[in-house]
Order: sequence, then structure tokens, then C-alpha cells
Amino acid sequence: MAVFQIKKGDSLPVFSVTMQFANGSAIDLTNGSVFLHLGSLTNYDPFFSGAANITDATAGKAEYRWSGNGADTNTTGTFWAEFQATWTGSALTLPSNHSLQLKVFEDYE
Repeated sequence: MAVFQIKKGDSLPVFSVTMQFANGSAIDLTNGSVFLHLGSLTNYDPFFSGAANITDATAGKAEYRWSGNGADTNTTGTFWAEFQATWTGSALTLPSNHSLQLKVFEDYE
């Protein structure tokens, strides 16, 4: 299971992903949008959604830049994370098997 780690309130590192089909081929994000969704590990309730930046559409690359002071890294703990690509009339969420987590550590400043 992949786990992305960050400290509470930090804005770096960015959360970069390459969206791919099961066979490894890139998902073309041209004319699409990508969103990061975070949810509770216990009941899957979503508590955050934010727009990601598409950095290379044909290669399926996107990244989410943390605000550093908002709901995205304000709560410590471990959460389910998923990226959803949307186009007119369709959507695709990855990973589809809850294999990506975000861990936000306490900041002791």
C-alpha cells in the first residue's frame, strides 16, 4: 500500500501521481479535470476535495499542491486518498481498491 506522508500545515512536498490503466498505459487527461479526495479510514466519509493540476495530460500526470493552512493538511491522522479524473459525461477514480493513504503527522512547533 502506498502512503504519502506530510507534516500538519506543510505545503511541500506536492502530491504527484501518474494516472494509469491496469496495463500500465497512461490515462489521457486532455480536456479533463483531476481532483484529490480524502476520506476517513473507518467509515470512508469524505472530508476534503481539492482540484489538482494536470502537469502532462497525455502522460496522465497530475499533482495536488497543499495549501499549508487549509483543510487539506490541518487534521492529523491517516486517511484514504484517491484521485478522480473527470471529462464531460465520464469519470474515473484511482486507485479503485483503497490502496493509497495520506498520513498527516503532528507539527511540534
